[in-house]
Amino acid sequence: MPNQKHAHRRYALSFATVSLAMCIGFVMQSSEAAVLAHDEPVESFKPNMAMPLPQDLVAPQRLGTSSLPSLPSDHGHGVDLLQQPVLLAVADDIPVGILPTEEPSPRLGCMPIMSAEPAAGALIDVGLTAPCHGGDTVMFVHENLMFHMLLPQDGMLKVLIPALHEAANVRASFANGDMVEAATVVDSLAFYDRVVISWMGQSGAELHAREFGAAYGEVGHVWREQPRDVGALAGGQGGFLLSLGNSDVSVAGQAEIYTFPTGISSQVGDVKVSVEAEVTDANCGKLLKVQSRSLRQGRVDDQHDLELQVPDCSAIGEFLVLKNLVEDLTIAQN
Repeated sequence: MPNQKHAHRRYALSFATVSLAMCIGFVMQSSEAAVLAHDEPVESFKPNMAMPLPQDLVAPQRLGTSSLPSLPSDHGHGVDLLQQPVLLAVADDIPVGILPTEEPSPRLGCMPIMSAEPAAGALIDVGLTAPCHGGDTVMFVHENLMFHMLLPQDGMLKVLIPALHEAANVRASFANGDMVEAATVVDSLAFYDRVVISWMGQSGAELHAREFGAAYGEVGHVWREQPRDVGALAGGQGGFLLSLGNSDVSVAGQAEIYTFPTGISSQVGDVKVSVEAEVTDANCGKLLKVQSRSLRQGRVDDQHDLELQVPDCSAIGEFLVLKNLVEDLTIAQN
């Protein structure tokens, strides 16, 4: 191509001129450059003039320098590479679609934890820790004994449950389905007699035990208003009563359990046991359902289910005696 031939000739003449100038010690610095004999005129050369090189001889520059080599354009002017649009390689594959999102991880430390250990009086010492259920209602189940309790705001609860089986298993569950179990062995259960009643809601049922001829209101009368505690078992002097459940919740399960230390009793005779129900605003005119279970020397001896229609609200304040639901205890000489 003519333009390229002319450019090569100019590069060759310039290079020869520079060589000649260096050989004669730059004698001709102050004069005009000699004109070489050639078919076409040659541009003048100045020593401080940047000497152009052929495009394919330009040395590569490292990235990070102040400028990059220019590309020739159609008009012979350089085009800055930094001003050129950047092209990104894009895969031709069709996207497979949106990836499934991960399931939310369970909050650490939120699963309930429960422990169970044997305690004095053939009781089960249960400890429940459920930090994410503070203020919730928890349901405890042991054998056929079921009751509800309200968990404190910190999610920690301690409760004593009378054992109904030597190999004692306790389960706690919440409304959202969370559940935890704990088990222990209560090998002292054989030394005690127990009477258990349980019900749902505010039925007004009460368990009464009158030890060795005691009348209502006397020292030997054990009930929710005079329940005693496990310390009453010391020396075999008498029994005690535990009330379980949240009476403030209309649908909550509740229970009362009377325990007497038959195996170490210091007295002989009968303990009169009865179940009574006061007619109140909460139960008048409604159906009363109560379950009972009796244990003799750690073994189930008797159990009953009772359904009774409570009188209408004109009888509020009266008491009903639920006969044949529990039996008296006979304490013999050991």
